[in-house]
This record gives sequence, C-alpha cells and structure tokens, in this order.
Amino acid sequence: MMTALINPQSPSSQRQKSAIAQQYDLAKQPDHTNHLQLDHIALQNHLGSVLILTEDGTVLQASENLQSQLSKLNDHADSVRQLPQEIALICEISKQCRNRFPSQNWAMEFDIFTKDTIALRIRSRWLKLEGFDQPCILLIVEDRQQMVQDIVLDEAQDWGLTSREQQVWLLHQEGHTYIEIAEKLFISKNTVKKHMRSIHAKRRAGEES
Repeated sequence: MMTALINPQSPSSQRQKSAIAQQYDLAKQPDHTNHLQLDHIALQNHLGSVLILTEDGTVLQASENLQSQLSKLNDHADSVRQLPQEIALICEISKQCRNRFPSQNWAMEFDIFTKDTIALRIRSRWLKLEGFDQPCILLIVEDRQQMVQDIVLDEAQDWGLTSREQQVWLLHQEGHTYIEIAEKLFISKNTVKKHMRSIHAKRRAGEES
C-alpha cells in the first residue's frame, strides 16, 4: 500500500487542487444508487465514511456522515456540496496511477493534517461495480482522532475503567508519553504509571472472562 502525507496549506498544492476540485460535486449523486453494496456488506456500515465516484467525477455513493467529515477540509470551497480540493487531488492521483499502470490496482493511503491538527486518513482504490463498464474510485474517509476516542470509550465500558483511567488511556492511545500525559492531566508520572497498571489489569481480566 502506498502511503502519503498531504499538506493542505502548501500554495502550489492549493493552486493545483483548486482547478481539479471543480470536476467533483456531491450534488451529482443519483438517488437510485443509494444501496450499492461492496462484497455483500452495506457501504454505510463500513468503518469510516464511504465515497464512490465514476472516473468523470459523478458521485455514485456517499455516506450520510461524509459531509461532516469533509467539512474539516472544506473551509475555502465555493459550495458545501463541492468536494474538498484535497479529495479531488487524491482522485486525480488515482487516475494517473491507473492510466500509467493499467494492469495494476493500487491501494493508496493518505494522512491529511490541517492547521487545527485534525487528522483524516483517506484510503483510495479502484472498484469494479456491476453495471458499470469502467472501474470506479472508492474512497474511505476516517477521522483518526474520533476513531481512537470511540474505541477507547468502548474499551472503557468493557473493562470498567474509571473516568480518570479513561482519560489516561485515551492520551496513551493517541501516542502521548507518560510525561506528556502527566502534564496534560496535572498529575505525576508515577500516578500515570499506576493508572496504566490498573488499566492493563482490567483489560486482562476482561479478555479472560
């Protein structure tokens, strides 16, 4: 899988994406494709927001929560229905890869960090759908921070974590060191270690039950 980072603030990137974005419009989504399925699994049940487009930019499928996800990138869009320029650029990169290597199906992953430190992960690959002569572009958009929060909330409930343990576990899962966790929660590093020992003990007990 190819992984790339996109900086939405780059001036050259902004100029290129602005021209590309005009091709894609969420308003193009036809009503009769709302129930497209992938591998017999309803797309709206997929982890993350799903977007499927034809090669010419017609939207075939868009998850209900897609717009709220994309709004984090859409500050400068002319229309709330217009795809962010970053997403349009990813589509163009996918098309270029397919045109250059027609016998291959590239799966690409992009991490986008905005000035507000919001991280979106977008996975892209070509998808062959019944009834369409040409492959379509499948994009899965994930809010990394929200995903971690949802997972931690589920784990906290399953393991019976206290509110403080949940805070410690969330920061740990977000990649913070013990010292950083201590500073953010105004507690000592030893207290963080104590909470982590308790969390791991409760996790093991939950896995064994």
